[in-house]
Amino acid sequence: MSDRIRTIRRKKGAAKPEPTGAAVEASTETDATVVEPAPVVASKAPPAASPPRIDAAALEAEAKALGADAMATLMASAEPVAPQPGQQVEGTVASITKTTVFLNIGAKSEGTIDRESLPEDQEIAVGDTLSAFIISAGTRGIKLAVKRSGAGSREMLEEAYRGRIPVEGVVDGRNPGGFNIMLGDIRAFCPVSQIARHAGEDLDGFVGQTMVFLITEFKERDVVVSHRAYAEGQAAEEATKTMDKLREGDVKEGTVVSVQDFGVFVELGGVQGLLHKSELGHGPDIEMPAKGDVVTVRVKSIDRAKDRISLGLKDPAASPWGAVGTDFIEGDQYTGTITRIMDFGAFVKLAEGIEGLVHISQLADHRVDHPRSIVKTGQEVTVHILEIDVERKRIGLSMKGDGGDGRAAWGKHKRDEPKKAQSLGTFADLFGDIKLG
Repeated sequence: MSDRIRTIRRKKGAAKPEPTGAAVEASTETDATVVEPAPVVASKAPPAASPPRIDAAALEAEAKALGADAMATLMASAEPVAPQPGQQVEGTVASITKTTVFLNIGAKSEGTIDRESLPEDQEIAVGDTLSAFIISAGTRGIKLAVKRSGAGSREMLEEAYRGRIPVEGVVDGRNPGGFNIMLGDIRAFCPVSQIARHAGEDLDGFVGQTMVFLITEFKERDVVVSHRAYAEGQAAEEATKTMDKLREGDVKEGTVVSVQDFGVFVELGGVQGLLHKSELGHGPDIEMPAKGDVVTVRVKSIDRAKDRISLGLKDPAASPWGAVGTDFIEGDQYTGTITRIMDFGAFVKLAEGIEGLVHISQLADHRVDHPRSIVKTGQEVTVHILEIDVERKRIGLSMKGDGGDGRAAWGKHKRDEPKKAQSLGTFADLFGDIKLG
């Protein structure tokens, strides 16, 4: 028997015994049954399965076969949204109980709306789509409020105040400092300056209206609201979109928000443009639009760097100056009426909304001490057009017998004309450069 076989049978840690004859014989019989262990052969792993091939054509056909509803369901099953307080969301009514409306907004859990906060005349059913604001989102769930639900309990009003969520209220009446606003059963106050962006003069017209407000102050007894803050927020968003889309030549309808001596400011979708009074005519009898009037205008130029928009009338030909250069041409002779007499000359009306200046040096072939010695208001005179400045809307006229030969004198007058700080009258003021802050 080999030493290797004996080593296999010996117990671990046992001392090696001296073999006796009997032991040797018994060991020999036992060892005869011991078989040499077969060499270990590593089993051959089955070949790895090849990755599945994607049939792009079949996948595209299956996607096209999905209906709109199925695709919407598939998209809705994507990563749930993380709701944030104050965020406006849209969802589908999942279920309705006596006290609560459950809205599926694509979050991990459904949002809840108190039924009492909804208008009594609003009928809703499962499957309807509602727009709401997130009041709170936490371990207690997602609490929602439609715009009108802010006018509920004080708890909801406080949540609307903290989350800057719009609430609807009714203008109940006026007081010396502003307006009484009813937010459901809770009375709030809106200062006069906060009732609108451009309130106008008819403040009584707001009484009885239902308007949207932001709560600007919330105390135990006092609730202060502002429609202006809400409207300006909306206007800021709208202005960004309008400026991105606005192009020169666009015809827009806008509202006059400010009337100045030099023109009117017109609001066009959150942005304001200037309609200069020269677009409306010339002379002292220009009829300016009033604040609140709706006018149709044409975008003449846009300075995006300075946020300035220059406006004209809808139809350029509708401006009195549309006839200048066609019906009124340099060098030609026309008949007009003296409208005003100044120390430096006389203004002549050539047509409705179009006036020109006859400088004192162009009133006669001889020296004139004062225009009144030559002409009087209302007098009909014959004039020649010396020069037309379309950009500045100026027309230089002459009553001299040489007609158009007075250009040199008129040009010298323009070069030597002193710049005066004081007003020279409506038409002269119009000639001055206009600088807007």
